[in-house]
Amino acid sequence: MTVDRLAPEEPLSPELVLVLPPALRAEALARLPPPVRPEARPPVAVAPPCAQQSLTQMLPTVLLPRLAQLILIFISVTALVLTMAAVANAVR
Repeated sequence: MTVDRLAPEEPLSPELVLVLPPALRAEALARLPPPVRPEARPPVAVAPPCAQQSLTQMLPTVLLPRLAQLILIFISVTALVLTMAAVANAVR
């Protein structure tokens, strides 16, 4: 690319500036806006550590929802199998 000067509407980027000759590079850098840096985020407050739960308190919390899911799956599959068996007997 041999260009003697940059067009005013030429989009500039830092990547383009890297491949320009030194004179055009200086001109392009002068036209680029200063880099925008994101503002620093305020520090996040750390939550206090949770109190240790005993195994007897934690087990129902974990196992009851899972047990309810398994019961629902069992009932659904049983109903599906019984329905398919009834349809198979009716078709015979």
